[in-house]
Amino acid sequence: MNKPLRATPIVPSLDCARILPGYDFADAYAIPAPVGIDAMSATQLAFSRGPRWIKALMATRNRLGAVAGLKPAPASGFPVIRQSPDEVLLGFDDRHLDFRVAVTVSQGQAMVTTVVRCHNLWGRAYLRAVMPFHRMIAPRMLAGIA
Repeated sequence: MNKPLRATPIVPSLDCARILPGYDFADAYAIPAPVGIDAMSATQLAFSRGPRWIKALMATRNRLGAVAGLKPAPASGFPVIRQSPDEVLLGFDDRHLDFRVAVTVSQGQAMVTTVVRCHNLWGRAYLRAVMPFHRMIAPRMLAGIA
């Protein structure tokens, strides 16, 4: 049995300030891209093949986030802000923080870059609280591309 590919943390290569001016946090993960895949196909694979534990965490996030006044994460996926063959930018703005997720395919790699801008103390607290989960979820979702 083949061992699944693991996403590697990398320094974001995208212009994070272009994606979300005034951002407070950015990280990125990369994995070898299947030959011929474009960014939209990579995005669909990454977000459609997630394990049940990720769906359960998102449902918990939605329940707890409602208490703090955060918008729920849409069941249909995060809204697409813009797309090209090389990049799909997802995300939305909220009262406490704004976030963007860029899925890019370039030079044989598929990458996911997360960029967050906090608006207030609640946003910073939320970011700190979800960071351990983000560090598990982002690479796992990216591995779904392979």
